[in-house]
Amino acid sequence: MPSRTPGGHRAGADRGGAGAGGTRRLDSPWGELEFSPVGDGSRPTGPGRPARRADGRPRASRAAQFMPFAALTGYYDLVREQERIVEPRHELTEEEAEALSRTIVQVRRGDLVRITYYDRGGYITRAGVVEGVDPVRRSLRLGQRTVPFDDIWTIRRS
Repeated sequence: MPSRTPGGHRAGADRGGAGAGGTRRLDSPWGELEFSPVGDGSRPTGPGRPARRADGRPRASRAAQFMPFAALTGYYDLVREQERIVEPRHELTEEEAEALSRTIVQVRRGDLVRITYYDRGGYITRAGVVEGVDPVRRSLRLGQRTVPFDDIWTIRRS
């Protein structure tokens, strides 16, 4: 067992003398410990809050853990959907349906059209180039959007 001084430190240990840069080293039963004074420049001492925490992480990353989260995922979208006023679908007469069918038959890929169609509770009017007409699936592709024939109210070729 190593001999101890009256202060409880092992003999030969640095008992408070400052080493290089103000660092203190002490021998302990757990090994050699190193201490540095608080005002050694590792932390800013001026007014205001430091940009980094003691563990070196930026304060912003610590603040991120307190950001609000959506406990009810999709709830607000559902509420917004319920608040939306739904426009009733317009039923075509026989004459309107025949005229629309004739127009759809005449439409070809590359034609510029203006189309009004029913989508999720309301009518939307779009103009664009026809990418394709699919008589089997009964749909018309306008850009990235595919519109079923049954949803089309009006279509005008330009």
